[in-house]
Amino acid sequence: MGDEVKINYSETNVNDNLSGVLISEDAAESLVRCVLPDIVSFFESENGRKEFKEWDKDWDKLKEIE
Repeated sequence: MGDEVKINYSETNVNDNLSGVLISEDAAESLVRCVLPDIVSFFESENGRKEFKEWDKDWDKLKEIE
């Protein structure tokens, strides 16, 4: 079996029960193989490009504040 991957959640709004979840590298890879094609398809779509542009503008505003 593959190595374990530790996922750390540092955001304060994340449920404490998820903190420090250990999953195998194989399980993490399987999850990525399941969701990545849908994520790529979304960001290649017109709506995905629009959402990314809006996010990018917001990100630039946040960087200016710092």
